[in-house]
Amino acid sequence: MKAINLEIPVESVNQGEKAVLIEVGIQLYKQKIFTFGQVRRLLNVSVWEMQKTLGQNKIERHYDEADLEEDLASIERGDWEK
Repeated sequence: MKAINLEIPVESVNQGEKAVLIEVGIQLYKQKIFTFGQVRRLLNVSVWEMQKTLGQNKIERHYDEADLEEDLASIERGDWEK
């Protein structure tokens, strides 16, 4: 069985559930387990809020064809701001 190891800083735990969820999302994104869109939906934030979160945490954005397809589908559905 494969496992995912995440390190959640104590500071995040002390800040509450949202901070822990952000930390989990960021780590899943960094490890390329979740796409940008998947993490954005997990955190329930807009594209712009997700970009800001990645920037604040100095996370390099990776973007591939799957991300492009997901973004295009999101735009067509009209939910790119949700």
